[in-house]
Amino acid sequence: MTIQHIVLLKAHEHVSDAEMDALMAKVKQLESIPAVLEITATKNINDRDHGYSYGAVMKFADASSLQCYLEHPEHQTMSAEVKRVCADILTVDFEH
Repeated sequence: MTIQHIVLLKAHEHVSDAEMDALMAKVKQLESIPAVLEITATKNINDRDHGYSYGAVMKFADASSLQCYLEHPEHQTMSAEVKRVCADILTVDFEH
């Protein structure tokens, strides 16, 4: 079974789309972490987002791979940057 780690981001009002686009490009670079199978990170395209206008979907082989990713120093650095520019963050993990 694989794991889908879904992250929804609500940017602070003062953060521009350009800043968020740059952040999503950096998130995509986390794909270089060995535990990560795939990352999609981009702007939401619907109008039912309740302010969560950006997000990422990450794919992992299993729960231990997700845990390795979460503990990885590159993820820790990116997490701090995301928390700095976002007013709210939602995460959901699905196993399938």
